[in-house]
Parts: sequence; structure tokens; C-alpha cells
Amino acid sequence: MPYGERRRGERRSGGRRVDDRRRARRNMAIAAAWAIVGAAVVLYLFFVTVGTIDPTKARAASITVLVLAVAWLAHAWRRVIIQGGYVSRPDRERRGF
Repeated sequence: MPYGERRRGERRSGGRRVDDRRRARRNMAIAAAWAIVGAAVVLYLFFVTVGTIDPTKARAASITVLVLAVAWLAHAWRRVIIQGGYVSRPDRERRGF
């Protein structure tokens, strides 16, 4: 009794993993950008505290850092208050961590 071909073509579309990787890379780049903004603000405050930078003489830098600090605080507020704080990766439950 001849059996027909049971195997069929590929059912998966193949695009989901690529999209997941792209989304993960984009989220990592955004997180890195916010970390750099926060580090720049802290570095500026450090140099002001040490006395290397005089905020009255470096008006452009002071205004730039003030804008970055407000943007970073707004981002942090949105992440903590609106999104409910730090959200761990969803696969930790599945993996048993």
C-alpha cells in the first residue's frame, strides 16, 4: 500500500524571529541611549560640584544638560509610574528563575 507524502511545505512564515530580534535590538539601543543621557547629566553635575565647570560661563552646556535632565526624568517617571516599575523579562518564569 503506497503511502502519500505526509510532509508538507514549511508552515512557519519565518519572519517572527527576525522581527523579535529587530525589536530587541531597538529596545536595547533605546535603553543604551537613555543610559548615556543619564550618565552625561551625572558627569556634568560631578564637574560642576568639583568646580571644573562654571554653569554661569558655560550657558549652552548648562541649558543642554538641563533639557537632557528633564527629558531623562520624564522618561524615568513614565517608566516607573505609568508602566508599573521595573518589569523583568517574561521568560524568567518559564525558565524557573
